[in-house]
Amino acid sequence: MARQMVGDGQDVYRLRVETHSPDWQGETVRFFGPFNSIGAARGQRTVFQKLSYVKSAEIQCAYTEWSDVQ
Repeated sequence: MARQMVGDGQDVYRLRVETHSPDWQGETVRFFGPFNSIGAARGQRTVFQKLSYVKSAEIQCAYTEWSDVQ
C-alpha cells in the first residue's frame, strides 16, 4: 500500500526516536513517517515519550522537491 505524500514544494515530517536499554551497551535510532502534517508527527511523539526506554523523540522536517527519473 502506498503512502500519500505531499505535493511539490511542501514540508513533510518524520519522527526520529532514540532508544536505550540498561541491559546492554548501545543505543538505537529509528525513524517513523513520513507524515503529511506536523500534528500527526506530534501525536506519534507523544506516544513514544511515555515509554521508559526512549532517550529522545524529535520531529524532523524536509522540504519536498519532485523531479523526473532518468
